[in-house]
Amino acid sequence: MVKRLLITSLVFVCCITYVRTQQCEQSVDLARFDCHPDDGASQQRCEARKCCWRLPTQHTNSTEKHRSNFQNIDVPLCYYPSDFPTYSIVSNQTTDFGQRLRIIKSQTTFMPNDILDLTVDLIYETQQRFRIRIYDSFNKRFEVPLDEPVVEKKADMTDYEVKLIQKPFAILVTRKSTGVTLFDSSLSPLIFADQFIQISSRLSSPLLYGFGEHTQPLLINITNEYKRLTFWTRDIGVRPDTNLYGVHPFHINLELNKTTGQTNAHGQFILNANAMDVNLQPLPALTYITIGGIIDLYVFSGPTVQNVIQQYWDVIGKPLMPPYWILGFHLCRWGYGTIENLTEVMQRMHDADFPVDIQWTDIDTMDSHLDFTYDNKTFHGLPELVRKMKSEGKHYVNIIDPGISSTQPRGTYPPYDEGLEQGVFITKYNSTEPIVGEVWPGPTVFPDFTNPKTIEWWTKFLGAYHDIIPVDGMWIDMNEPSNFVDGSHEGCTNNNLDNPPYIPHVYGGNITAKTVCTSAQQYLSSHYNLHSMYGFFEAKATNIALRKILKKRPFVLSRSTFAGSGKFTTHWSGDNSATFTDLYQSIPTMLNHNIFGMTFAGAEICGFNDETTEELCTKWMQLGAFYPFMRNHNAIGAKAQDPAVFSWEAQQIMKQALFMRYSLLPYWYTLFFKASTISTTVIEPLFFEYPNDENTYGIDQQYLVGPAILVSPNLFSNSTTVHAYVPQDVWYEFPSGIQITKVGQYVDFDTPIQKINVHVRGGFIIPMQIPGPNLAFGRGNPFELLIALSQSGNASGNLFWDDGDSMDTIETKSYNYFEFNMTSSNVLTMNALITNYKGAAMVLGTVKVLGLHKSVTNVNVNGKVYSNFAYNIDDDILRIYGLNLNMLSEQTSQTIEWITLDW
Repeated sequence: MVKRLLITSLVFVCCITYVRTQQCEQSVDLARFDCHPDDGASQQRCEARKCCWRLPTQHTNSTEKHRSNFQNIDVPLCYYPSDFPTYSIVSNQTTDFGQRLRIIKSQTTFMPNDILDLTVDLIYETQQRFRIRIYDSFNKRFEVPLDEPVVEKKADMTDYEVKLIQKPFAILVTRKSTGVTLFDSSLSPLIFADQFIQISSRLSSPLLYGFGEHTQPLLINITNEYKRLTFWTRDIGVRPDTNLYGVHPFHINLELNKTTGQTNAHGQFILNANAMDVNLQPLPALTYITIGGIIDLYVFSGPTVQNVIQQYWDVIGKPLMPPYWILGFHLCRWGYGTIENLTEVMQRMHDADFPVDIQWTDIDTMDSHLDFTYDNKTFHGLPELVRKMKSEGKHYVNIIDPGISSTQPRGTYPPYDEGLEQGVFITKYNSTEPIVGEVWPGPTVFPDFTNPKTIEWWTKFLGAYHDIIPVDGMWIDMNEPSNFVDGSHEGCTNNNLDNPPYIPHVYGGNITAKTVCTSAQQYLSSHYNLHSMYGFFEAKATNIALRKILKKRPFVLSRSTFAGSGKFTTHWSGDNSATFTDLYQSIPTMLNHNIFGMTFAGAEICGFNDETTEELCTKWMQLGAFYPFMRNHNAIGAKAQDPAVFSWEAQQIMKQALFMRYSLLPYWYTLFFKASTISTTVIEPLFFEYPNDENTYGIDQQYLVGPAILVSPNLFSNSTTVHAYVPQDVWYEFPSGIQITKVGQYVDFDTPIQKINVHVRGGFIIPMQIPGPNLAFGRGNPFELLIALSQSGNASGNLFWDDGDSMDTIETKSYNYFEFNMTSSNVLTMNALITNYKGAAMVLGTVKVLGLHKSVTNVNVNGKVYSNFAYNIDDDILRIYGLNLNMLSEQTSQTIEWITLDW
């Protein structure tokens, strides 16, 4: 009897082992999804989670998994079995917006407070936009307050098809035309606990873009590696593989079709503000892991990259239209120290004939680092200096931090006294007392910008400061929010808001590191939910305040951002360093900012930290002339790096770069108009325009300004050659206008330090203007049209123009808009479609035509013979000059025609 029981038991154990073996088998290592995404995985811990522990097929024989803190991670040893507890559909209801599902599961998983009953809304929002919302069926959870569009009626037609799997629950979204996967959650179990939410999706290819804010190459290529990206706003200098100042959990995925050679694209955006990891694996697939909120996931079907971005911006909001004056050159430093040093630099720049349209100052102008003040001793006369600048057509911007000093004698610092009385500061957990941290002025409290009262308080004190120093914009810094102590001076609680069961791989190892306690309370929710939106709400409040104070288009520059911040603020890449590596990294970072809807973006030219060199600063000024936001700014203690401190030769090179920038500003300004109206990026990677050319997919040492200007800078020390890719197209050197002959290949351009490689693409007309001493005085100068002919002799372009800083000129159509068309019959047509801005004359002075391969014998302007032209037979360039043509003429369609000599 005992023997029979023993045999029966052995058979039972063998059967269980066999079942477990079958459930743990994976055809490839890449199909493993990590069941222990937190650090410290071991076989014992893994199996306690009812997961599988096995060495990869080709891997070290270690028994403990040790992973690097960030990004590059290994094949998981601990992974989900196929029978891991998950959800099943129990009801499927048709709704006006699409479908509402109820999904349940009977077993909890390894994270506490597993939610067993969920609701899933499948919202067919537009033909190209699909939304998935998964949330607790009974208890309200935090949702991101973004003002996204609310769609109540299902789209009649869609480019995507949606299929459901009942058990285990999964959603599959494919492109109707090709069958390519846009979203597929069937690969790994859905987990939805109170503070651990995980959902995975298959990717259509291992080639991705986006996922910010991180310092990384433009192309995220997971063909051969696992990666992890972490999202949680953090004050940390620019460095790779780290969660940085902003949170933008949006990506673009390429769809490669080797058969047709046609590459499409789609995108995903998870609308979630809690701390998050995104794990990428070369299957290819991704996994979102967030510690709060709900699953609110958008799928954008494209099919072009620009379509995907337009569909994304339709959700988060289009970028703001910047004032014209901010397109000029900006100069700043932390550490002017005194007004004498500031005026010395300004005079030095003036004497060297450099245009400085915007002068900035940093925190050293404040009185004891107190917001809304200036030091009347070291910066005596600052208000008068600013007024003098403004009388000369220049502008002034100052910095402000969110931390408000809490230790000034009562009655001496109204921002704190009144803020305390009005209850505008973030409070401790379960308390009405403000939480106290530490920033530049010492112990500080933090305004809660989600509170409407705070916006009124902020506006009042910004207005009072503006009455003293008439700033033209505000630079909001340290708004992650940054804190010099972890949590607060009193520490944080021991509850699960400050110590969640899962901590994403944030820098510092804790979500309270160098910020306020996440248990702190704000008007809309806990800081646990709102932390990464702090800069978003401060930017929104500052934008509202400046509109009220200035009665003009506001300029806000914010370090911390969230999806949708581009509606209210501009952005820069933060505290970089004076290295050639940082020079290169500025390009993919800036391109990503444009993708995220912050089109006016740039990096600290010449580097913020460390000492720059003349070579580095010269090359950076050349590249910076083609940033949307061009600011030279460095840190306290470093030597001066304003352009006028360098050698005469370096100054001439920098001036040439600035001249190129200023001459192209009508083109830039028109690009910003398009970004804010039709959602096109201002700068873009090459693959945006050449999606079927695989050579362009990973290029991030070159980029395009709009679709028409190719920038290929020299990014290396002691280098006089640039190895650049020239797409298969017609290209002309700028500004010489000479057509280049090698296209569709990499070209080694001779690039001495005096030169930056800029090329204009055939088929485009670039509006330009002769620069003045600054933008205010140059706006009335004659315009120029640079016509770069395509292979077939065509070209087109446009120009937007208004007064440069009035609010809502686009909404009220208080602007001028021109379309230019050049046909192969040698006729340039200029159509003035809108001419509602009559505040200044608009005169066309010169037309320059590139790639005209036949000699010109005659020119007619509006049907009349015109003699001021010259044709260069060697370079195939026609120049028509001295036109003085009124662009606002009652004749809304004007023509310029030339007659060529037939050989």
